[in-house]
Amino acid sequence: MKIFIEFKFINILDNFVEEKTLECPVCKSNKAEIAGENVKLSGRFDDKEFLTTELTVLRCVKCGFYMFFDKQAKFTTKDES
Repeated sequence: MKIFIEFKFINILDNFVEEKTLECPVCKSNKAEIAGENVKLSGRFDDKEFLTTELTVLRCVKCGFYMFFDKQAKFTTKDES
């Protein structure tokens, strides 16, 4: 069983809730699967190390492109068994 994400992003800013339908920037598909939750990325730039906040990682079902979202993003799910 796979759970697919339909890209609907809910933006909460200044007590205003906005729902957006998103798509993969590569192939324009609106379906993805969760590749990871609470993921932290680390790296180094100009001799300085960094660590991101916890992210949700989605992988496009059609082309495999990975997308990263912070905790403010909410997604709708659709079970396609």
